[in-house]
Amino acid sequence: MLYFFLSYARGPDDLFVRRFYNDLCSEVRVHAGLDRDAEVGFLDNHNIEPGQNWPQALVNAISECSCFLALYSPAYFLSQPCGKEWTMFEMRSRAAPRDDGMPVNGLIPVVWLPPRELPDVAKVVHYDLDVQEEDYRRRGLRQLLRLQRMHDAYIDFLSTVAERIVAAAGTPPPRGSTQLDFERLESAFHPVKTGPDAGGELPPRFGTGQTIHFVIAAPSSTDAAGIERDAGFYGEDPLDWAPFRPVQARPLREYAQKVASELGFESLFTGLEHLGDRVKVAQQHNHVVVLLVDPWSADVPAHRDLLLEYDHHREHVSAMLVVMSAGDVQTQEHSGRLAGLMHDTLGNSERRLDEVMLRRSVLTGPSFEADLAVVLAEARNRLVADGRVFRRPPPGHYAPRPILEGP
Repeated sequence: MLYFFLSYARGPDDLFVRRFYNDLCSEVRVHAGLDRDAEVGFLDNHNIEPGQNWPQALVNAISECSCFLALYSPAYFLSQPCGKEWTMFEMRSRAAPRDDGMPVNGLIPVVWLPPRELPDVAKVVHYDLDVQEEDYRRRGLRQLLRLQRMHDAYIDFLSTVAERIVAAAGTPPPRGSTQLDFERLESAFHPVKTGPDAGGELPPRFGTGQTIHFVIAAPSSTDAAGIERDAGFYGEDPLDWAPFRPVQARPLREYAQKVASELGFESLFTGLEHLGDRVKVAQQHNHVVVLLVDPWSADVPAHRDLLLEYDHHREHVSAMLVVMSAGDVQTQEHSGRLAGLMHDTLGNSERRLDEVMLRRSVLTGPSFEADLAVVLAEARNRLVADGRVFRRPPPGHYAPRPILEGP
């Protein structure tokens, strides 16, 4: 039996999280009367073997675990993968409610670092573990682990959580399906809005503060088929665009969201049809707009018209990254034509952005994350300096940013 699944957002505290996971596994074995080698928990970067399909491993673990431990932190509720893990377990819990109609209680929140705000799905979850230690209530489990003087409180905390896990294992939720597509699940923390209302009013928590509006200009799989483009990089929705497959299989928006959350930004994602609306909202609230462009979108007539219409207006995005994956043979064979399409379609935007905020040819997943981190850090610096993301470059002639061509 898999007693618990530990859901957490990766980051600088990974070593402390692993220590907590290992200590908790030992404590659960003691309370359950199991051998020291019994497998009782799941931690994604601990249990998954090299070469294993990690999303499927997650699906298998969440489908059979008795308890879902959610490690609350600001980064946790910004994480798309963590939101998907929550969604999967919640689906299990609601599949077979108790006699009183409530879901089976197998979700155990643990406050790692108190978040500034909880999403709606977490607000209704009772997370008082009856721990009396004031430092845990004020600063979270992270503080108990980091301070030697808190060792006794940490041991008491472990015992309390282990007791809850073993008790909950007596009435686990029904097993979940292992056939779910993890990539297509919606995050419980930030559901993606699609359809005619997706560009409308923002949720209240995005009204102010450091928010990134990511607008994805990419075809759907249906659009790709219409222009004889390899549809393997796309999904039913443009937000499913995954340009670095097979090396990095997840949609680009998940890597973008990860970079943004590591820098303390909250993220919203939408398709090209709402680009103008998001730019106007960003200008009103001092937000940042980043346009992530697949150059093949300019080959799709409807998309090209939207890009041209936007490019002719005065309002512009804060930054633009054009992805031309070095591992995508078809894109590299057409790189010259695609670069020309980008210039013809978004020429005004290219001239408006300086060399820091415009990336004309992002070739790999790591370079995308590195470039985006630089762009967002610079956007923050400009907001702090003068309240605006845009700075017009001084007059004069500037050579275009060098572009490394693929093979």
